[in-house]
Amino acid sequence: MTGHANPRGSPRPVVRLEAAPTLPCLSIMTDLDGSDPPASLPVTPRRREADDWALVLIAEGISAEVIRSNAGFTVGVADGSNEAARRILDAWRRERSERSRRLALPRPTDATPLDAAMAYLLALGMLAFHLGLDASGRWAMLIERGRSQAALVLEGEWWRLLTALTIHTDLSHVLGNTLFGGFFLAMVAGRLGIGIALLCFVTTGALGNLANAIYYGSAHGSVGASTGVFGLVGILAGLAAWRRHQTASPGRGPWVALGAGLALVAMLGGNGPRVDFSAHLFGLAAGSLTGGLLAIPFANRPRPGPIGQAVAGLVAMTLLVGTWLLAKA
Repeated sequence: MTGHANPRGSPRPVVRLEAAPTLPCLSIMTDLDGSDPPASLPVTPRRREADDWALVLIAEGISAEVIRSNAGFTVGVADGSNEAARRILDAWRRERSERSRRLALPRPTDATPLDAAMAYLLALGMLAFHLGLDASGRWAMLIERGRSQAALVLEGEWWRLLTALTIHTDLSHVLGNTLFGGFFLAMVAGRLGIGIALLCFVTTGALGNLANAIYYGSAHGSVGASTGVFGLVGILAGLAAWRRHQTASPGRGPWVALGAGLALVAMLGGNGPRVDFSAHLFGLAAGSLTGGLLAIPFANRPRPGPIGQAVAGLVAMTLLVGTWLLAKA
């Protein structure tokens, strides 16, 4: 199965295919350097997409090969099969486009001023909680009761997975999480709503702390909201990965978004002698999985309105307050 390249100015190149009469086949790629592709068939800059077209035609009983020309990649078929191939590919592309439209998330939106204000108000509440503990003189006691101590978590004190998200070692620790936490909470709120964003922070932070406790086994303790903050980063990465999977050509698309999340962990959460890098990494992983799962129900319906957001936010706050009541009991 071969193709022939003609010099510039010559008639449109004719691709000759030699295939068994009853068995469609796919040839290696043919170069048409300096020539135009066969008329009527689609052209793409991506080789992988042209490979998909060729496989679709083969499945329909038409022998095909991938052709590279000065315009991009296309497929070549036997003389007399161009029109049938065009109809098949047009139908396949319409079906794929419709499926992507049904499953793709709404286009990402920036956080509204209200989203940002509520996100930073919640983040400032975390700062106020720390300052209040420090002023009351009960900081050391609540650190002991609320930190995520791996051995105690594995023995059944599960509430530490959540209480640890609300306490910090010092002012610089809580200020960093207030700044970045408010920013990423607003980013997720712009896509899912503020109530769901807060619930995502709580659940991914708890899951990240649980994975960290299992990883270390016993002699390890940690505090801070950063596990949940990186959970929010993971949510954004998971949603972006789903979008790329549905709208981009198959291949590396989803991994680009996840790689960006890992880069943020490395830049924002990987330095310092007291930095719990594994907790940040587990938070990112929990968020990425959660974001991918959330993309499914949100793919073909709008995000919940005020009532749904209020319920999600109330659940999140109930979890945080309730776990502290258990810790102090």
